[in-house]
Amino acid sequence: MQEAALVLESTANKFPLISLTSPAMSSLTPMPPSYSSFLFQMANDIVFQTQCIAAIVGHFNWRKVTAIYELDNGLSTGSGVVTLLSDSLRSVNSEIEHHRAFLSLSSLSDPKTAIEEELIQLKSKSNRVFIVLQFSLESAVLLFEKAKQMGTMEKGYVWIVADEIASLLESVDSSVKNITMQGVIGLKTSFADTTKSFRQFKRRFRRAYGSQYPEEEENSSPSIFALRAYDAVAAIAKAVGELEGQVITAKNLSEKLLSIDFRGLGGVIKFKDGMLAQSPTFKIINMIGKGYREIALWSVDNGFSENLVEKDGTKAKEAYLTGPIYWP
Repeated sequence: MQEAALVLESTANKFPLISLTSPAMSSLTPMPPSYSSFLFQMANDIVFQTQCIAAIVGHFNWRKVTAIYELDNGLSTGSGVVTLLSDSLRSVNSEIEHHRAFLSLSSLSDPKTAIEEELIQLKSKSNRVFIVLQFSLESAVLLFEKAKQMGTMEKGYVWIVADEIASLLESVDSSVKNITMQGVIGLKTSFADTTKSFRQFKRRFRRAYGSQYPEEEENSSPSIFALRAYDAVAAIAKAVGELEGQVITAKNLSEKLLSIDFRGLGGVIKFKDGMLAQSPTFKIINMIGKGYREIALWSVDNGFSENLVEKDGTKAKEAYLTGPIYWP
């Protein structure tokens, strides 16, 4: 990713940086020890996502899957994610039978034709379980539009999308989701959305979003990425505040960032090995109608949880992934 490359280049001056990009600096590309004290990533290690995907695959006893990802100007960590997913799938006696790299839209003169050609190749294979890993939202929408047209969203096909797609589905027009993404399973980072601070932030977010997209204001909601961007600013403010009266240097600012520990909008903000220390909990969602329903929660410590859905003060017990999962 271009952002990751820029971070690596900038860190040569030892200036503390907080990255808001996808977890490119995680298990895929371990940080050199000399970077760990001044490079901070407002994200979790992507290995948690591959473990969650493997848990879903294992629950349904799918023995073979196809993994696809998008190349990002030659800097994509997609092949590394495929390796991590392969490792995670071994624990549930499954494996990646095929994997395919899609070129980014910006590098294609005819994106629709290019995606169609890739899907033709995938459709010719016997496997029908597709895992969509690192993909931009724009590319993912086009992917599912073409997949729907080509009949690869029908009964017998399974599509699972990773967090960077699922957590942004609030931004996708409801008519698009209703037409092209029915039955898709996704995992999205869970966060507390009933707190006073979140409700206040959501109101401000909607006003700002509505000023640019008035027709979508009512259904807009901040994603985990928006919350973490806000938390990154809060982390810097707290670190600077603790240095009041002192000359702020790269060294002491980095030290303060290393020691911060507070609950932000997106969860606990505390860094370990350059990433968020708290392991995530993922909501497992199933696209149906113009939106989605939550069908499970998963964490590395507890696996799938029970009593997952709370509506109007009552809880509907949904043990593990009992669904019902909606399939096209």
